[in-house]
Amino acid sequence: MARHTKAVSAGLFLALFIALALFSFISAGGDRPILFAKLLWSLVVAYIGLCIYRYGAISKFRSILFILIAFFFFIEFKLFRFLSIENCVPPYCHIAQASTLFNFIHSQYLALASGEWRTWGVLTLGFLWLLIMFTIGQGICSWVCFYGGWDEACSKLSRRPLVRLKVSKSWRDFPIAFLIFLLIISFLQGLPFFCNWFCPLKLTEAFWDTHPSIRIVQAVLFWSILAGLVIVLPVLTKKRTFCSMICPFGALASICGKASPYKVTIDRHKCVSCGKCGEVCPVFAVENKNPDEYKISDFCNRCGRCIDVCPADAIHILSGPAGGQIDTRDIFIFLALLTTGVISGTFVPRAMLQLIGLK
Repeated sequence: MARHTKAVSAGLFLALFIALALFSFISAGGDRPILFAKLLWSLVVAYIGLCIYRYGAISKFRSILFILIAFFFFIEFKLFRFLSIENCVPPYCHIAQASTLFNFIHSQYLALASGEWRTWGVLTLGFLWLLIMFTIGQGICSWVCFYGGWDEACSKLSRRPLVRLKVSKSWRDFPIAFLIFLLIISFLQGLPFFCNWFCPLKLTEAFWDTHPSIRIVQAVLFWSILAGLVIVLPVLTKKRTFCSMICPFGALASICGKASPYKVTIDRHKCVSCGKCGEVCPVFAVENKNPDEYKISDFCNRCGRCIDVCPADAIHILSGPAGGQIDTRDIFIFLALLTTGVISGTFVPRAMLQLIGLK
């Protein structure tokens, strides 16, 4: 990514901070400590944007923010809530919302049919995630998701891949098939099947079964997926294996994200077929049709790694109809950071205050 001048970078930084500060004032609700914490976090997010625009390194600084969000989410929703408060109800996360989309649609149909169309259940928050996917598309998985930062953090623990993992297109499509299975069985059971059997990102007994034998099976599945896909494989391969191989939300984002105007594409005329984009892509989104042709698939998370390493400046974030596309990476990065700041601003400031004992 090309570097911007200090003046342009400062202008974009200021615009981002003002937008996030406005959200902070609106959402703080007169709570001064929360307001100051929100403003501080807004400053951090805006500074990350300043670094991206000034130095032209998208993935490096995005990754810092991404991992920070995952850490603070763990502090707020796992450590302080689940380990210190008995019978705490866990947050209904976007991964669960993806796998229970049919349940959500059915619940809102019942609300409309009953005349209580204003009855909004917790699943209605899925509208927010769908709206984000229609704007920044699959970028939600590398900028906003407060779970994805865990396998990204683990993938940073090794300097180079210890195991070269290649995933064929048919295996890369597995999360979509898995999502379809989860949608059907969750609807039939009326329960979040993924949460009950597959989600490794929990430190609570909220979804554990009361039968001892079933709990053992659940434990084996939870801890195996956590150890294998979130920790071990990311460390060995430097890939985000949980996001790539099993996450139902990532599968939904790859489908709904097609409506986003922002696409990552490779300019064939500039491409020198070095293959670096495929090597660094953390989600196996670079398809190599032949030795001289590379293509970005729908699973691209807009993380920016391929853009940063491309020696020929052949990879761009484009928008617009085919034939008249323009490079809009600056706009995309601004929107991604704005969305990230707003979503993370709902829990990071409180976690910051909890860490210093003010909440």
